[in-house]
Amino acid sequence: MVATIAGTFAQVMSNRQQRRLQQKALRKQRKGQGPALPVVTADNLAQSMSTAIQFHQNNQFREASALYEQILAIEPAHVGALSGKGMIDYQAGRFDEARTAVEAAIKGGAREAGYFMNLGAICEAQADLDAAEAAYTEAIARDIRYRDAYYNLGNVHLKRGEAAKAITVFDACMATLGREFHALAYKAHALVDSDRIDEAQRLLDFDTYVKPYQFDVPSDFPTLSEFNKAATRYIKTHPTLRGDVMSTENGRHTGELIKPPLGPLEGMVGRINEAINWYKKQLPDDPDHPAVRWAPDRWNLTAWGVVMHDKGHERAHIHPNGWLSGVFYVQLPKVIEDEARNPEGWLEFGRPTSDLAVKGELGLRHYKPELGQMFLFPSYYYHGTVPFRSSERRVCIAFDVEPVY
Repeated sequence: MVATIAGTFAQVMSNRQQRRLQQKALRKQRKGQGPALPVVTADNLAQSMSTAIQFHQNNQFREASALYEQILAIEPAHVGALSGKGMIDYQAGRFDEARTAVEAAIKGGAREAGYFMNLGAICEAQADLDAAEAAYTEAIARDIRYRDAYYNLGNVHLKRGEAAKAITVFDACMATLGREFHALAYKAHALVDSDRIDEAQRLLDFDTYVKPYQFDVPSDFPTLSEFNKAATRYIKTHPTLRGDVMSTENGRHTGELIKPPLGPLEGMVGRINEAINWYKKQLPDDPDHPAVRWAPDRWNLTAWGVVMHDKGHERAHIHPNGWLSGVFYVQLPKVIEDEARNPEGWLEFGRPTSDLAVKGELGLRHYKPELGQMFLFPSYYYHGTVPFRSSERRVCIAFDVEPVY
């Protein structure tokens, strides 16, 4: 969810009020309470709002909130400041204040879908599901291509135990937007709660669609061991490696790897494309299945590296921009081979994101990582890894096949 923090001006405060506000802001600045903030006046209101938005987008909530308050002291009905302040209150758990502010913004003229999306999130946090449903429905009415509004509306139905209604929402999302893997993933798990088990199993057929693939060592390396050592070193020293980002916990994650200099991955691009073409040939004759229907003839590859340490794991997630996803391993801790501790460090399928309010499940599937082997699977399959305890590192390279239609 993205806070909607644009708006209009409605009212101007008196000169005396402006001077009082200026003096108060200056006193705070002299005391060194945070960065120097602009003193908001009627003349610099628009620039001050831009500065507040920058603070907000940079997660400098205290500074953003202070500017919003100054703006509202001058223009009490300022739509953007009301919404921005409301979303900061929401993030801080002050749901009543947040709802009051965002409702005031809407009453004051806010019309964009994002305002109603934000209101729905606040109402949902208050457990007012009727109001949340109304707000998300209004967001969709104002922007029929607003993906997040469909997701949240469907989840409201799941929270009420209305799985059939949730599926209708997810179907509407896909009918409007086409290949929409979040909605498809949500639907697959909602089908379980709707007792449509056969349909769920067809969409989440791990036996058919999760494929191990043994790849050949890139030609510029004499052995798999030499390639793995070079790739491990490349990932561990990559300049984009950062801690605890994306879905990675107790580990580090690189940025894009398939761009110069490719290093030891140069020869692996061909191996990955070989695996993709092999996977396409393994697809069943089932043209209505989304993994088959959306199989592309052309694609772009994107890849990243992950280094996990003690207690490291990936939270359940999907890759909505891909058609097919894959992973291969270049360093594995010995715990992977310890039968007494299986499935620590293994790849896991079937566990939806914790935000999705489904109650049933088809069961979890675990796959043991092997050096020299890829796992290929539809990008809408929820997947993660099981936490492991070890002083050794678990290093892998994951990739997505992004269709070019």
